[in-house]
Amino acid sequence: MSDARGAVGAAGSDDVAPTDRGSGAVPPGPGDVVPEGCASGSVPQRPDPRVLVVGAGEIGAAVAEGLARDGAAVRTVSRTAAHPGGPVMDVTDEDSVRDGVAAAVEHLGGLDAVIVTVGTRHELVALHEATGQWTREIVGVELLGVLTVARHVLPHLREAGAAGRRASLVVVSSDSAKAGSFGDAASSAARAGVLGMVRSVARENAAVPVTVNAVCPGPTDTAMYRELADAQGLTGKVFSGMTRGIPARRLGTPEEVAASIRFLVSPGAAYITGQAISVSGGLTM
Repeated sequence: MSDARGAVGAAGSDDVAPTDRGSGAVPPGPGDVVPEGCASGSVPQRPDPRVLVVGAGEIGAAVAEGLARDGAAVRTVSRTAAHPGGPVMDVTDEDSVRDGVAAAVEHLGGLDAVIVTVGTRHELVALHEATGQWTREIVGVELLGVLTVARHVLPHLREAGAAGRRASLVVVSSDSAKAGSFGDAASSAARAGVLGMVRSVARENAAVPVTVNAVCPGPTDTAMYRELADAQGLTGKVFSGMTRGIPARRLGTPEEVAASIRFLVSPGAAYITGQAISVSGGLTM
């Protein structure tokens, strides 16, 4: 389980780090953060990566901030706008995804990398006690929502890759996709389905080239994790005991997960595709 849970419904940042955005320089706007080393109001005149981050939880925010420091132009979208008029995307709504992707492409001048870190905040329950609505809501966001985003961003990533730019898609899954998780069958199944999608889409796009990978966090120290660990019943019991099963004997941090994502979209990872990288302190090996 990771901070990806609940990210799609959380408010987050808007635009981070302006760039030349393809056809011409666009000055910083509300919500933009100027990269380190650039004077306020200046625009770096180099082909920096144009990145869309879908999901504004703590991992998504750490990714956006880290990529901005690296010099990328980053647009973050979530179900709830960070401010009135800010960019939004509901991954369970086809029209919302289509419009959100189109707006990001127009704003950035194209897409070179997309990071999808979405999920649902839900209590744990054994599958034989679960409701159909519980299952559908989780799968609708964590699997079908990811597939919907991928369908809409891939044409733009393929265009970037064919033009000689470094193009990549990274999906945040979970170590529960590999090991399962007590009381979380629906999410574990959805996350495992995402890994199947990643491998298939990686094969379909390797020659373009577009790399497609997944990052699988283990238990990660976020506000949501701490809230669930303090919950009553099965949810609190499972979450509060997770650290004991981690060989590193500690939780991961959003910044550690973000660092692996930043590597996977970098030029140094151009020959890595179709992989599911665990960032879990050895929870799965």
